Amino acid sequence: MKKPYRVRIFLIVLTLFLLEETIRLGISSILVDDDNVDSLESALALNPSDAQLNFRLAKAYHLLMLGDEREIGALYVRSLRLNPLLSSSWLGLAEMFDENGEREKALTSLRRAVGLGPLYIGHIWEASILALKLGEDAVAAQYLSTVARVDATRRTRVFEASWQLIGDPELILNQVIPDEALPDYLKYLIVRDKLVETFPVWDRMTRAGVVANDIASLYVVFLLKNDRSADALFVWEELVGKRNDRSLVWNGGFEDEPVANGWGFDWKIHRINGVAIDLDWAKKYRGNYSLRVNFEGADNVDFYHVSQIVPVEPDTDYVLTSYISTDEITTKNGISWEVFCYPKFSMVEATEPVTGTTNWERVELSFRTSPDCKSVGVRLRRYKSDKIDKYISGTAWVDDVRITKVGLNSDAQGR
Repeated sequence: MKKPYRVRIFLIVLTLFLLEETIRLGISSILVDDDNVDSLESALALNPSDAQLNFRLAKAYHLLMLGDEREIGALYVRSLRLNPLLSSSWLGLAEMFDENGEREKALTSLRRAVGLGPLYIGHIWEASILALKLGEDAVAAQYLSTVARVDATRRTRVFEASWQLIGDPELILNQVIPDEALPDYLKYLIVRDKLVETFPVWDRMTRAGVVANDIASLYVVFLLKNDRSADALFVWEELVGKRNDRSLVWNGGFEDEPVANGWGFDWKIHRINGVAIDLDWAKKYRGNYSLRVNFEGADNVDFYHVSQIVPVEPDTDYVLTSYISTDEITTKNGISWEVFCYPKFSMVEATEPVTGTTNWERVELSFRTSPDCKSVGVRLRRYKSDKIDKYISGTAWVDDVRITKVGLNSDAQGR
């Protein structure tokens, strides 16, 4: 009978002990508030063998500059004795060594922290910044690359830190930026107007196969605004292919539906009240389609809503040709083609307006680009009228729009 009695006593004592430990640890966890040093101290007093509590109090002292360095260091070391795999304590220790000028110890602790928590992006981000402070650009680049690859939300911060603390565009591109982050990095460079740095980024994007129409569109617009029409055309042709004739106008016969949002060098067609614009298969000069523009007669339309940007050479002679047909176009301000230097909107030239009803009529405009003109805008135009009879109605069709350098065969048959 004595043995069962002793077992019961043992179980009661064990239960009371476990209950006391549960209450103590429970109170300890309830008391923990990382923003309140007193609560951390109270929690640690109840549970001094908790590695996390030792680290959290050390971190609080460190951030708030409370206590002395030896006390903070002792808390970090104690947390690591209790749990040598606690990467956050290794990182805190690395920061302390850095502040004390103990560079080699800081690097050793830093590498240990990252090695123990290779997927903890918050720690890797902190480690990368600390590595930059230590002047270890190669180590920092490795950590920053991991952050940029895994956490898209931190990429802008990665780019900013790289430019501010590394500053070498080649090193940043080759060692920091992973393939997955290339489109975001190109956007970053575009927003900050870093033109020259975008070229190797785009080259690598095409090799890595991470090019999408949205970023390509943004890049083409950026290049054109920086007067780099030849580079913009190169980007465009990499995506959609090269034209198959000598005309510089893209899709001049309207045989293909213009690309969505009118990006790049295709036709940009914008909607406007009082005008309907579509492709017409029933009436065309050549091929399968023409572009039809129908004015509904209720508005005095200032029309410039069909346009295209065309790369050209400066100080060079060109000729624009097109075929236009009209049906009862009213007002003296009819339909014409207008050419201007882009993006400066200088050197404005235009064909004679077409009004009334006409069969397919060839219109032609000779022009010479100015010495600083690398691209022109060509657009279908109807100027707003100041006459009493100003509300335009009727339909116009345009087809086979071409721009060729003088001396080349402007009537080449390819479309």
